Amino acid sequence: MTDYQVRVAGARVAASDGWRLEIVDARLGIGRLVNGLASLPVLVEGDGSEWVVTLRGRRIPVTVRSWRERILADAESTAGAQVGPIAVKATLPGLIVAVAVSAGEEVTEGAPLLTIEAMKMQNEVLSPRAGRVIDVTVEAGQVVATGAPLLRLE
Repeated sequence: MTDYQVRVAGARVAASDGWRLEIVDARLGIGRLVNGLASLPVLVEGDGSEWVVTLRGRRIPVTVRSWRERILADAESTAGAQVGPIAVKATLPGLIVAVAVSAGEEVTEGAPLLTIEAMKMQNEVLSPRAGRVIDVTVEAGQVVATGAPLLRLE
């Protein structure tokens, strides 16, 4: 059996009290979390080690790494965190409903930057690291595509 590490919204988690994922329709990414007493429908999207699980209307980023992937990721982070400006891009298409920051503002890692509405669900975009907002390239009411630049951090 392969040893896997699972991270949900960036925090490491362990298997929880008998809960397991059952795939209902792999083609559509439909599944359910079950524990013998309850069954919760979920939508699973992604591939490789990066996934998004939609549970009760909330989109939750999930990273699943094998032992080898963990070693490589640890080596990469040990080599040094990314320095210099970074672009924060949209991970899904949607409507910008709120922008919580402005150019020049200092933010902490995990701080809310803006909110994108997709399929009537609001998804908060969080800061990938602490830094200063260099510029914001979107505004409330604007429609963005996946991969569209939202803002830059220094």
